[in-house]
Amino acid sequence: MVVDVDQLDNSLVDIDVYTLTEYVSAKPLESNLEVLFTTTEHVSQQEEKPCAQLKCGENLKFPFARDSYSPVAVSILDDKELVSADAVTDTKRVVELTLDISALGDLHYDPGDTVAILPSNASKVVAQLLQRLDLTQQADSACHVRLAANCTKKSAKVPAHIPASTTPREIFTHCVALHSVPQKQFLSALASCTSDVRERAFLASLSSKQGAVHYQTLILERGLGLLDLLELCASCKPSLALLIEHLPRLLPRPYSISNSPLEGKQQLRIIYSIRARKPGVTTSMLEVKLKEQPARVFVYPRLQNAFHYTDLELPGNQILIAVGTGLAPFLGFLAHKELCQQQATGQTWLYVGAKTSQAMLKQQQLIAWQKSSVLQRLRMCYSRSSSDDEPKHVQELLEQDAEELVELLLLPKTILYVCADGAKISKSIDDCLRRCMQRVLHLDETEAVKRLKELRTQGKYREDVWL
Repeated sequence: MVVDVDQLDNSLVDIDVYTLTEYVSAKPLESNLEVLFTTTEHVSQQEEKPCAQLKCGENLKFPFARDSYSPVAVSILDDKELVSADAVTDTKRVVELTLDISALGDLHYDPGDTVAILPSNASKVVAQLLQRLDLTQQADSACHVRLAANCTKKSAKVPAHIPASTTPREIFTHCVALHSVPQKQFLSALASCTSDVRERAFLASLSSKQGAVHYQTLILERGLGLLDLLELCASCKPSLALLIEHLPRLLPRPYSISNSPLEGKQQLRIIYSIRARKPGVTTSMLEVKLKEQPARVFVYPRLQNAFHYTDLELPGNQILIAVGTGLAPFLGFLAHKELCQQQATGQTWLYVGAKTSQAMLKQQQLIAWQKSSVLQRLRMCYSRSSSDDEPKHVQELLEQDAEELVELLLLPKTILYVCADGAKISKSIDDCLRRCMQRVLHLDETEAVKRLKELRTQGKYREDVWL
């Protein structure tokens, strides 16, 4: 899960502006780890496993992995650009990948299920960090991490995501999140590794309670991360052990399956978008993988939840609401319904928004589904439309259809699905649905909120959101 932020230009950051004269810096965590290089032997990069976390054994759990499944390498059979990047409208490039899942065996999945992809940090970023820490010569030397001899913390332990035998390059590439949000204790620890008085004061000030406003501005809003901090503070020389202790685990990224299992092949499709500025770790990795031969990624199926196609179980109706790449799981829903046309008898309405008509995923396929009655209602809108008469957001479409929408929603066998950005858009859609309920059912705000909560409890209002 990634927040869209502007590219940070470190040359524009004057650290003196963000340094307080009076503050109490956060107390840094004591160093509990040390790294020992066991031999002078160098490990060939080609011989290292593509994902070092797989070397950690059974003690390392992969989030929401299905029972009896662990990450396996699968081939990328095909990639198709669905939307081209456009700087004028700030439109992201969108790509559809077809994965060969035969390595996962006889995998059962439903439209709406998700798979997780194991990411890796960019080799260029890793090389820069190794150079900064004076580890270039030891980058591929075998090492292991253990508790420091002077460690007094009883609960201290080596992170489970660090292999027993590894290398600095492997740790930075596959194990730790280099682009994570630095916590205040980490900033204080970095300050203690900084020799320049001015730079040390800047880091310590950011870590303090009194520096909360500056922390919000630089770290949370502008996305200042470890690599940016090291660029701003040239005298900061953290140890490998300190970074292992403070940087969180590099976690898998979930993606919705966007096709129907009834297509018959041992393949599935996923869709990702990539920002032009400050692209995400996983999407950056996927862009690089597409240039490799063979192109492979490590994948595992995630636990199933309520966000999946249910028409054949009820049968019933679906109201689908999506923005941007949130349409991905619904493409699977609709393809599945098309293949089950004789059994799938319910109403399906789709409300979907994009920045422009060109940015709408598979628009012609959506229109074809409407013509063939897979979709009984298709409502599309474009936020960058130049027409003042056209709705620009899905919320406006929902309010236009409020009477019929609420009537369909309240039928016993109707399920409403929302797939959108959880930071802003899904909350806005929820507010819009509440207003529709208020107007149509003549409820006050408290009563409408209660009705929506009841719909969630009953499994009639299901969300798949991201940050």
